[in-house]
Amino acid sequence: MSDVFTPRPLPRDALARLVASVNEPGFADRVLAHLREAAPVANMGAFYVADMAQPRPVLSLWSGEMSGYWFNRNARRILSHDLLQADILARIRAAPPGGLALERWHPDADDPRLPIYRRDGVIERLTVSSRSGRSGVLSFYLRGRDDGWFSARDMDRLAAVLPLAHELIGLRHRVTGSEAFHFSGQASASGLRERDVGGFGTLSAREAEACDHVIRGLSVAGTALELAISENTVRTLRRRAYRKLGVNSATQIVALVLNDRG
Repeated sequence: MSDVFTPRPLPRDALARLVASVNEPGFADRVLAHLREAAPVANMGAFYVADMAQPRPVLSLWSGEMSGYWFNRNARRILSHDLLQADILARIRAAPPGGLALERWHPDADDPRLPIYRRDGVIERLTVSSRSGRSGVLSFYLRGRDDGWFSARDMDRLAAVLPLAHELIGLRHRVTGSEAFHFSGQASASGLRERDVGGFGTLSAREAEACDHVIRGLSVAGTALELAISENTVRTLRRRAYRKLGVNSATQIVALVLNDRG
């Protein structure tokens, strides 16, 4: 005779549900909601570096009042600026092994980020950096003008919840890659490059973008218009990408991207 047990749902509190959702769409929104229980935060995002020996920061996830379009546009501006990219890497390298480095910051009058902050109604940023093995994460939490500066109480409460949040942000990227590509319905050479898949990891950001436009069926002229570059530059980017990927035509690159995506 065997005992029969009635199945019961696994009990989960809010924190357990957050951890369990690390590989699901909407994870960034859940992290932000968790942090907002500690202190008001208007927007959050994170840059991820897969290998600090060959650093290439990418925007991993974001959430908040700012749209995904503006988050990605702002991130592209930051990552295209050598000094700003170097600042991200320097902060990650300065983080203590196995710990977090927290820093409050606002842009000076001559900082190239100041127009972004003013346009988006942001007055202050809390930056959190960490390293884990070869990888690194820099997350940022933006304070809106209406909420004022972070208070000492805000900082104490955030310091208590940020360690787990940061671990989950890094884990999520290692599992799923950037939210910009992983949960997109479209095949993307940029997404494969960002996850360092095969030959796509050798492409430059512009070469990957040119491939993305090939996949969308855009002509050389259409690609030049969208990327605000010359048609000759588009042809050069395509030629270099094709050589790195070992393909000779748009059809082949579409097939390669779809195959690697699968």
